[in-house]
Amino acid sequence: VSLDPGLEKKSPSISPNSDITLDGSISPGKTYVLRFDGGSRGNPGLSGAGMVLYDSEDGSELWSGYQYLGDRNTNNEAEYMGLITGLQCARSLGVENIVVQGDSQLILRQVDGKYKVNSPNLKSYHK
Repeated sequence: VSLDPGLEKKSPSISPNSDITLDGSISPGKTYVLRFDGGSRGNPGLSGAGMVLYDSEDGSELWSGYQYLGDRNTNNEAEYMGLITGLQCARSLGVENIVVQGDSQLILRQVDGKYKVNSPNLKSYHK
């Protein structure tokens, strides 16, 4: 998957993992792996999302972050925010080619176009 050049190049409001620093190791032509997850207690309820960027060749972790989303999001909304925020951060780091992995089959299949997005709440995330 190539990242859409229209994604914002600024970093979203997230909390990065302070143990990881990038030393210019992002190569524009290289492919990276983004893993994302999101969850909600209560559905809707308290929610958050996390995302990790890996080197696809050696599996090393290059960057990770997490985001508190509030107290009124569903699991699926949190999953979408993990994906969207992870993609935005990858783009801001200079990543151009990425493989996306997550545990939400619904989100992954909606993004691939295999499933329709029926929920009005999710349609805005899907755009």
